[in-house]
Amino acid sequence: MILPRSITPQEFLATYWQKRALLLQQTQHDANLPMLSPEELAWLATQPDVESRIVFTDRTDADVRYRLEHGPFEESYLAGLPDRDWTILVQDVDKHLPDFNAWFAEVPFVPQWRIDDLMISFAAPGGSVGPHKDNYDVFLCQGAGTRRWQVSADRSLQPDDDARDLALLKPFAATTTHECRQGDALYLPPGIPHWGVAAEQCTTYSIGLRAPTRRELAACESRIFSRPESEIPHEDERQAEVFYSDPDLTLDEISGAQISARSIERLYEQGLIDPAVVPTAAATVFGSQLTDPKAWLDPEKLSPDDARLAAAAGKCLNVHGMARVAWYEDGETSLGFVNGEAHAASRACIGLLRQLCEHGNVPPAEIMEINQTPENEEFLNWLLERGAFDVQPDG
Repeated sequence: MILPRSITPQEFLATYWQKRALLLQQTQHDANLPMLSPEELAWLATQPDVESRIVFTDRTDADVRYRLEHGPFEESYLAGLPDRDWTILVQDVDKHLPDFNAWFAEVPFVPQWRIDDLMISFAAPGGSVGPHKDNYDVFLCQGAGTRRWQVSADRSLQPDDDARDLALLKPFAATTTHECRQGDALYLPPGIPHWGVAAEQCTTYSIGLRAPTRRELAACESRIFSRPESEIPHEDERQAEVFYSDPDLTLDEISGAQISARSIERLYEQGLIDPAVVPTAAATVFGSQLTDPKAWLDPEKLSPDDARLAAAAGKCLNVHGMARVAWYEDGETSLGFVNGEAHAASRACIGLLRQLCEHGNVPPAEIMEINQTPENEEFLNWLLERGAFDVQPDG
């Protein structure tokens, strides 16, 4: 777990979660977590289905400016990069290399559906993406090397009009400075301005979280219920860009990828959903939006016949590396969510989803058992059609 022994999960949620930045030193960090070398990260950045970018720091006597380039990149281009003042960033490493999902076990005190992706960045000395702030919580976990982080308490800072492609903040005045070394991590709530600069060659593993806006939920509601977005009320343009938040999150709510009843209550309290929408429909919209993958992340589907053959051969069905899965239970209502779609689920099916999210796979015996009723068999086929599964590899 990423928290040091001096801070319990309860204390972290009560004191820091969505409230204050926190430097995490001497963490209980798993030393066996997968790591990428700079060469391996560069290889990912050459792939056409991988989201990557490079930020260059251009220095003159009078000013420092940042320049952004998007991948994929040619190997020869990456080989010719200068000795300093650049950062390469690769998003969704966990989707392309499923072993890297292990990083998410470092934050078991956060609901699984809150986790967006693992971004890995490598910086040459002096490399940075400039002073900025994010709309989401992030845990910046330091791998090899040292990165110097400056953090500001002024959340009112706005992006510089001349650097909107990077959302850079100008001016920036640091309140605190942290030196992050291997094994350290920096937690940042949404809206906290920060600026990281590589003191030497260094790699950072960023666990980024997600939270929908009113606009995103309205678009999802329109898609699911065939309701024009123009008929979905919100107060004004600023209200449309309000993000879901849960600074009152407690451990009682957290059960893997389960969407709690309290999270649905927050939608109404924060004006993120029309009060006329009933809770089951609100949960359907919320879960569908949260699990909706990026358009270019399209998992290869496993057929029902292949799944049954795998189970008969004693193989597990693993959660697909690109799949997003969640579930919701409240009274008589049980819903499963996979890759942007919702489906009513029996108690046995919810158990299958829980197994899938908590352990990353479903044993063959459970696959065979779930097929015993038409309702459960139909739900399993739906999971397969949505790309939830991959077959356990040989060996």
